[in-house]
Amino acid sequence: MERKMAAALLAVLLLFSLTGCGTRPDGADTAQKGSGPESTQVNGTTGTTQGGSGADTDQGGSTARLSFQGADGWDFQKNMNQSAFGSMGELCKAETGYYFQFGDTLYYLEGAAGRVTELCAKPDCAHENEDCNAWAGAFALWYSGGRLYFARRDFEKRGESFTELGKHVYAVDPDGTGRRQVMSLELQPVRGRPLSSFDNPICHRGQVYFVYNGALYAVPLEGDAGEAERIWGEDYSAGGGEGGYTAYDPNEPHYTLWADGETVYFMLIATQENGARNQTLYAVEPAAKSVKKVWEVPDGEQVGPWETTGVSVSQWYVLNGTIYFYLSGGDFWKTDLAHGETVKVADTHEQTLYGTAVFSDEYMCLLNDHPMINPATGEPWPEGGFHEGGDTVYVYRLDGTLMRELPLGGLWDTLGEIESFYPVFCDGDALYLIADAGRMVPIPGGAGSQKSRMDALCRLDLETGAIREITRWENWT
Repeated sequence: MERKMAAALLAVLLLFSLTGCGTRPDGADTAQKGSGPESTQVNGTTGTTQGGSGADTDQGGSTARLSFQGADGWDFQKNMNQSAFGSMGELCKAETGYYFQFGDTLYYLEGAAGRVTELCAKPDCAHENEDCNAWAGAFALWYSGGRLYFARRDFEKRGESFTELGKHVYAVDPDGTGRRQVMSLELQPVRGRPLSSFDNPICHRGQVYFVYNGALYAVPLEGDAGEAERIWGEDYSAGGGEGGYTAYDPNEPHYTLWADGETVYFMLIATQENGARNQTLYAVEPAAKSVKKVWEVPDGEQVGPWETTGVSVSQWYVLNGTIYFYLSGGDFWKTDLAHGETVKVADTHEQTLYGTAVFSDEYMCLLNDHPMINPATGEPWPEGGFHEGGDTVYVYRLDGTLMRELPLGGLWDTLGEIESFYPVFCDGDALYLIADAGRMVPIPGGAGSQKSRMDALCRLDLETGAIREITRWENWT
């Protein structure tokens, strides 16, 4: 529970600037972390089939679904920005596999083989701390034009204190070599708290979209942030304190950035007059330099009550001018952004009242977890959003067809006491998820036992229901 809560809170990460070193995505010179099997089939059940047949079978590393790649660069990878697990929120897809960050370390997941390796080739490296060359401390991860990019907040240690250096973007060659800083996300030199926000930037068709002091900006990838174009909001830097800097305001607007085709979107999360946080979606047409409001959180009278009624939706996904959204405690809906018509896609409450969803261009995968209870009050955490448990995934097409009901129970045979599952991403006909387990282990020296954390990355085949553990991280205490 503590880790789930911590993942939802804003925190300033004290990070050092490091130079990268090599790795080989085929794992030739690296050892897989942890003791999990690479391809052991845990559950071979086919589940319950309802409705249509699946899309083309994914072979684990299918290149058929890679993002658009044109003269201006790659598209924003929508399905790689759905993770419900805070310690594995930065992911991107490459030609034959995936890059992701777990904790502060970068990994490569070879799609076809399902093998995970740290993005480090330092001899005898344990891959456990900032001395590892795969260590990044990133808050955004992209793959574009044959390169891996990540953004992070940099600090410099001076004596016993740390000095803020601001946010920067680094480029890394696909094999992990050649790490270099390629751009800043600061419009001014950093003095004190930087004005770039906690909101994660995105990369879409050669442009980086980022938030700076409450305003949304765009700049070419590897370009000069000082020449970035402001496309929405008022930049308050000129009206701040000394040097134009302002204190952090928890009520200032926050953005979730998105892109689909020619349109860039941002979900504005702002404090309303009544004190509630609310979501409003805006569309940006870069060519026309226009911004317009296209959607906002529906009210309970329109779609019925749900877990966070009137405040936020549980998960959303914009595709081809339509926003698809799931309401935990409610149902699966969509809105045509051009005409504003909202219709129910599926009565998901008939399968599970609560849940956590991730989307792709083909599916919504819904895990039947439930709200986390505050042990001090016996009630769900305020405003919902914190979930635990889950033992079944329901696979819906975006037209509402329930395709599969896939049990996860077989994982208990090898992973032990599972506290929660967390969907991470869906690609092709596979859902990747984290099994968060706990087990009692001896304390060194014979001083009793303690509960140790173990997180396992698993792959669920949406066609057959087969589950396999890919890798695990042990001894999270």
